[in-house]
Amino acid sequence: MITKTRQKARPFAISRWSVQRKLVLAFWLVSVIPTMIAAELAATTLSQIFDSNVRIWLQESTKIVKDEIGDILHDNARMAKLFLRYASPPSNRQAAKHDRLAADIAEATDIDVVALIRSSDHRVVFSTAPDDIVKQINLTSNAALQTVQVAGVNTGIVVSTFETSQDGVDYVLLVATYLDSSFLTSVADVHSLDLRLYLANPGGFSEIFSTQRFMDHPSHIPKGVEAEMRSSKQPSEQFTNKYSGLYWPIFNDAGELQGVIFSGLLRHTSLVGLVNQSNLFVLIFLLSSALSLAAGLLVSRRLTQPLRDLSQGVSAVISGNYAHRVVVSGGDELAQLSSTFNHMTERLGELHHLEAQLRRRDRLHALGEVAMGLAHEIRNPLGIIKTATQLLHRRADLPEADKRHLEYVISEVSRINDLITEFLDFAKPNAPLRVLQPARALVEEILGFCSPELASHKIDAHIDDQAPGATIYADAKQLKQACLNLILNAIDAMPEGGRLTLGIRSMGDNTVISVADTGQGIPADMIERIFTPFVTTKASGTGLGLAKVYSIMESHDGSIECISENDAGATFSLYIPAIGEDDEDTHDA
Repeated sequence: MITKTRQKARPFAISRWSVQRKLVLAFWLVSVIPTMIAAELAATTLSQIFDSNVRIWLQESTKIVKDEIGDILHDNARMAKLFLRYASPPSNRQAAKHDRLAADIAEATDIDVVALIRSSDHRVVFSTAPDDIVKQINLTSNAALQTVQVAGVNTGIVVSTFETSQDGVDYVLLVATYLDSSFLTSVADVHSLDLRLYLANPGGFSEIFSTQRFMDHPSHIPKGVEAEMRSSKQPSEQFTNKYSGLYWPIFNDAGELQGVIFSGLLRHTSLVGLVNQSNLFVLIFLLSSALSLAAGLLVSRRLTQPLRDLSQGVSAVISGNYAHRVVVSGGDELAQLSSTFNHMTERLGELHHLEAQLRRRDRLHALGEVAMGLAHEIRNPLGIIKTATQLLHRRADLPEADKRHLEYVISEVSRINDLITEFLDFAKPNAPLRVLQPARALVEEILGFCSPELASHKIDAHIDDQAPGATIYADAKQLKQACLNLILNAIDAMPEGGRLTLGIRSMGDNTVISVADTGQGIPADMIERIFTPFVTTKASGTGLGLAKVYSIMESHDGSIECISENDAGATFSLYIPAIGEDDEDTHDA
């Protein structure tokens, strides 16, 4: 009992799985190791490709800053030509007017600082910015990127200096543009990209500009990164769990490090955080496993479909349906098994039919033995009763009422004797005396014999001959009896008149004689039983008529078939051999 309970508690036991589920599991287990290897290789390759693309993207991002700074220097040089034309020393009586014009040009071209400085004493002759800002600017030609204090805030500035001379006095023209919040507005909306600019100041390199304000990122360049860039003169990559970044150094013409551009992607706010080797491996493995399971499901379903068909076929055979056939597809072992099953089912159907015939013959044989005994035991007393009754009936002194009663007895004894005779004819039929004869002549003879009865019941009868010249190898007397029984049944089925059709047609080695009526039809549940002895739909029938027809067709090596629908009439077809055995031998020869 305990063992059974434990077995019931294991609903997912593999032994209880269907063959299809086992095949799917086996397919997946076989493919899991190659799938893992392929997933690892694919994940590594894709991760490297993705990292390479990220690296290229970061490099292109830093070029945006470098190109922007280069554009500012170019604009400074272009604007300097205008300033040199209009800026002049104070000895000129038009100086104030020219200074105002220079300030307007600077404002119109977004130049933040324009100053004219005398080279001998560094005196600011003219400036659009406060003197304290101008004094912070290094006038060295190599110092293009600098940091100045503007309102107490470190601000980057792009500086361009140009030497000029007027009236024998040397001057330095200073043109500079702030790197403030308006710098790089074109990339400020790329939320996953962080562009930073670090410039040198007395405390080292510090951030003076950023397109984003991501957390967990240092405001100063790490010392190790700065030292690496100074020594290698190359960009430095920094890939961490939080961000992927690239530090790009900016050197002046003297090889001095003036600034650093940082381009970074914050992993948890971008696709970069998801695309890594581990995630790619899991994703590819899951997708590959899903494809393997799907392929396994399709293949297993293809393989197990014949097995399911065979299971349904076995169930059909168990229920008694020997006409069921399974579909045979392909030429493999399962197809051979399906073909063998169909052959086996066909043979079982034939054996079942033979067995039914044998059982019927055994019943008829037993019925014949009983009939002979009953005939001997019943007919002798009936003969005595009939004789005694007739003698009594002949007495002249009997009252009329008594004579009438004796007539009833004689009539009923005769009816019982006829019933016994009919029963004996069915149980012990005579062997047919078969001869080859035309089918049409026999049918016309039967119809002519029944014509008065048909006419009295208002039934229109005709012959439908679809096989002129067809022959039958049969006992004419027994075949007439069979057809007569069918015609009488048809008359009973059409009490208010109708149409009777006697058909003749050929089918293979048989000639088919059919009797079709337009009566009430036969219920579907009765069609399989109407040829069984003593089964009848009539209130006064014995149930031996159709059984006798069935017996006659068996003795002729033929068969009978019934097709009927309620309120649509019935059609009985007699399949009779068209040629005899001697004729078959002659035909074969």
